[in-house]
Amino acid sequence: MSTSRDHHARPTPGRDAEAFEALLGDRDAQLVLDGLYQLRSLKVKALRAVQCAGVRPTDRPFEPRDFGIPDIDRLLERLGADPAEHPMPPQER
Repeated sequence: MSTSRDHHARPTPGRDAEAFEALLGDRDAQLVLDGLYQLRSLKVKALRAVQCAGVRPTDRPFEPRDFGIPDIDRLLERLGADPAEHPMPPQER
């Protein structure tokens, strides 16, 4: 594993997806992607639930980043997966 990688460079989705599939194989890679989609879906539902209930962590409403949703989206993109079907929940103002 190289330690000289530029951490500010954007990863190349195609190359990352190829390495991911080579590491796990097609079937296991698909299982991981399915799991990420399901995790994202659960987090979107949880975010909507706390927003509807009016629960707030501080003086602001919960946001997608509080649930790691943008991180999951970036990981899916990096692995060459299709965008998630469910849009990001709207933020209350």
